Amino acid sequence: MTKAKVLSGKYVRTPTIYDDYRDIAQCWMLQILIKLGVHSVLFYGHRCMDGDVLFELGLGHLLEMDEFNGNEAKAALQKQYDDLSASPLPVIPSKTQLAKNIAWIAKKVGLNETEQDILHFRVIVSRHLALKTCIDNIANGLDLLMTSHVLGRLLGHNAADVERALNSGGRLIRTGLIYFSSDMEDFTKKMTLLPGFADNLFVKHENLYSLFENNFSQAAPSRLTAADYSHLVEDIALLKNYLTDALEIKRKGVNVLIYGTPGSGKTEFVKMLSEEIGHPLFEVVSENAAGGPVCRANRFRSFRLSQHILDCNQAKPLILFDEIEDVFKVSDGDDEETNHGKTIGMKAWINKLLEGNQIPSFWLSNNLRCLDKAFIRRFDYVIEMNTPPRSVRSKILDQYLGGIEVSSSWKANMAEHEYLNPAVIERAAKVIEIAKQRMPEIQPEKALERTLGNTLEAMGLPRSPRHSVSNVTHYRLDILNTDCNIKELSEGLRLHGEGRLCLYGPPGTGKSAFGKYLAEALDRPLILRRASDILSPYLGLTERNMADMFIEAAQENAVLLLDEADSFLRDRNGATRNWEVSEVNEMLTQMESFNGIFIAATNLMSTLDAAALRRFDMKVKFDYLKPEQAWQMFQDFTTKHQLVATEENRAQLCKEHLLTPGDFANVERQSRLSSIKSAQNLIEKLKAECRVKPEGTKQAIGF
Repeated sequence: MTKAKVLSGKYVRTPTIYDDYRDIAQCWMLQILIKLGVHSVLFYGHRCMDGDVLFELGLGHLLEMDEFNGNEAKAALQKQYDDLSASPLPVIPSKTQLAKNIAWIAKKVGLNETEQDILHFRVIVSRHLALKTCIDNIANGLDLLMTSHVLGRLLGHNAADVERALNSGGRLIRTGLIYFSSDMEDFTKKMTLLPGFADNLFVKHENLYSLFENNFSQAAPSRLTAADYSHLVEDIALLKNYLTDALEIKRKGVNVLIYGTPGSGKTEFVKMLSEEIGHPLFEVVSENAAGGPVCRANRFRSFRLSQHILDCNQAKPLILFDEIEDVFKVSDGDDEETNHGKTIGMKAWINKLLEGNQIPSFWLSNNLRCLDKAFIRRFDYVIEMNTPPRSVRSKILDQYLGGIEVSSSWKANMAEHEYLNPAVIERAAKVIEIAKQRMPEIQPEKALERTLGNTLEAMGLPRSPRHSVSNVTHYRLDILNTDCNIKELSEGLRLHGEGRLCLYGPPGTGKSAFGKYLAEALDRPLILRRASDILSPYLGLTERNMADMFIEAAQENAVLLLDEADSFLRDRNGATRNWEVSEVNEMLTQMESFNGIFIAATNLMSTLDAAALRRFDMKVKFDYLKPEQAWQMFQDFTTKHQLVATEENRAQLCKEHLLTPGDFANVERQSRLSSIKSAQNLIEKLKAECRVKPEGTKQAIGF
């Protein structure tokens, strides 16, 4: 026997929805219990499976008896049903807030009377526990036809009309307001509503779009402008014109795919673009009211709903669907071979979705591995958006750090960090701005470096910029020992703005530093890449990194300096693996199509591929310092450190044939740790630098 819930000696009525729906809810319950026979499931013999149902129908006294009698409960229910049938049946109220909201939706998406009543019924069930218990106990295994007959009886509609309403072609299903599945056991699970939607329907809304705040919402204004995406100026121009035209003529199936690394500004780009063309942007939500993720099916349903609800908006909005990685999985973790039919069906459904959307939509992803090629082909425009180029990073730093006191030199150095994206900068700036209010003594530059570095390190990225060429000594063309007029070469590059150079020679002779000098002389940024920045163990990624390097240089109008170029331009005749050949081929292809200034530096000229050598406009040898050049650098050093240089020092220096500008730079760095006390001391340190070179070792043992 089920014991009654007792409070102050009386059974407590379970709270239900507003009293306006009490009569119609009781009518539906009696029809389900008697007409559809559910009473035999809930009440039989001396057992009561759910006392709330009886109490809701005013039969709570049957639960307070010493022993529950199922036959007596059935007789009481039958009497109520007979009394109900003898009078005009109650109808769904039309003056409630729920009814008004459903009427507004019906007008927006074109629901007929049958569809409105089905939606009304399903929403009331979501808030009426006793009614839900009754409807969920209808026999399992009901298909669409049987479900239509049940709802037809309850709502007073023709079963065929109900079936059409619940069919995949009906507006309730096409809009995503209701999802129907015959596979589910509980009746309410066969007809599911979007999470949070039912609750919102009972509330008055000043802005009726807030009815769907759990499904889609208007995007916040962008913090960036078109000027912050100067590297995408051509894409912006094309998209602005294409989208404007699509909105004016209401073209169907307009979709834009934007992919790239997290935090690279994809969402802000879409917001900016929407503002540029003067149309509002709505986002499909990815997080529910409780802060949890919205499942794949519900996000798609929210997207479909937004297409129908917003299609009537006179402002002609755009829609943003972010983080599509999970929702575009075709098998949801299932084995594709054993679920072939399901997979093909899902692909066809998504393809149809992309071809028939009424409102132009943006789809954002961090990578394309989740997308089938059949999906990608259906996007009108595709943009890859990774970390913005340095010039843009510099602007973003200025914008987000405007209220924080940092030096221009610090920002210039931080802009060199190739992995620094807008999201990381914005969050770090927010932390420091708040911290500074409580810690006025905080050092902003150090605090920002720590905050930015911690985030970047957690992402598996370097904490600070690593692509830099530092010159401890002042770089001068007259102390370079090259086989051409380097000053004339620099002037030629300045006049023509493009060229491919191969700089070769021993380490430390000034090859890489020449790239930095040239960039400064031409007032261009320098992009430095080394083998470790490009090589990847994953198939094809090395070639992709090469291509990205040239793309970035073209976007920045930068001098591109590739150090350790022999790693990618080695002679293909000696290759033993296919990928070694493909890497060289990719580098040659990129070099040939690049119209800027490209400098390849190598210490191993003899290993370079013959075809690669032909593609360089000039091959410049950087050799060891001539005696007079070494002496000039020696005098500069001694003057700076207030040492006295003698002719004896000069004679000793002339015997060293392996000196490079890099040796003087190394000794300069050493002087910070251990001071150089005399010119002779400087000579000894330079000799030591020469002795550790392979050539120096050979000389020392007599070869």
